[in-house]
Amino acid sequence: MILDNHIPIMTNEILSFIDGKKNLSILDCTFGGGGHSKMFLERGHFVTAIDQDNNSLMIAKKLKKSFPNIFFHKSNFKDIDLLSLKFKKFNFILLDLGFSSNQLDNNNIGLSFKVNSDLNMNYLCSDLDAFKILNYYDEEDLHRVFHLYGEINQSEKLSKYIVQQRSIKKIKTNFEFIEILRNSGVNFRSKKIHFATQAFQALRIETNNELENLLIFLKKVHKYIQIDGHLAIISFHSLEDRIVKNFFKNNRVKKNNKYYNDENWGFEILTKKPLTASKPEIIKNNRSRSAKLRVGRFMNWLIISLNSFWYSFL
Repeated sequence: MILDNHIPIMTNEILSFIDGKKNLSILDCTFGGGGHSKMFLERGHFVTAIDQDNNSLMIAKKLKKSFPNIFFHKSNFKDIDLLSLKFKKFNFILLDLGFSSNQLDNNNIGLSFKVNSDLNMNYLCSDLDAFKILNYYDEEDLHRVFHLYGEINQSEKLSKYIVQQRSIKKIKTNFEFIEILRNSGVNFRSKKIHFATQAFQALRIETNNELENLLIFLKKVHKYIQIDGHLAIISFHSLEDRIVKNFFKNNRVKKNNKYYNDENWGFEILTKKPLTASKPEIIKNNRSRSAKLRVGRFMNWLIISLNSFWYSFL
């Protein structure tokens, strides 16, 4: 059965960067429920979509019947260089780092702390899952995961308590883990969010290697953008946003048309501060409340200079 409950985020903000342009080649690096891709297709663009999820593959096949100009690759976005792409460079590349509503609502994956399910949190079909982390990581590794990826101040205390509790009984479900968090005596950071949010985030990042995948992708994405093309990235927590912010900052264009990375390419940063979802969108889709969109326009001064040189002889 195809799960298709996903609502694409910040569509108006994304479209504002390509408004009025036609027949663009667009790369949707995280197809998910296909909402963003469908939005591009309806405007006549050519979409190459990537996703590792089996449900996304089924949604893409269904979408292909109405829109033949979509080309889907079942893969992780970090492996973009391993794919046989119809288009070698793109006018617009979108990376939405949020997991789709289809994944959130899938009890077999178990990303939600609102529904009890077996501990998993693995949406990439790898060997690691939350059950193995909680029951077999040593105290030092648990501390690393919750400190780095959950930014939990008392991660050492939490790790020690988890090791103590699992020696009594294996931790098997989301609700069992939540009960451990509740009884751990740890002072979780914010009262604005569910107290389990940071710990669940940490397990999900570790399980799916999320930050490392993002860093791998960012090292190679410039090879796939047309000059004057756009790279748009939506992040959902501070760890992701910090990486994206620093990527654009470290690869931005100087005023003298040189680049901070000392390469022949860089980005004009189009979002000095990240764009966020509008109040009406947050009311309609509460999951958009933490979304941050950063966009850069790709520039390659070497190619621009060569083009100018040749045009001078025409």
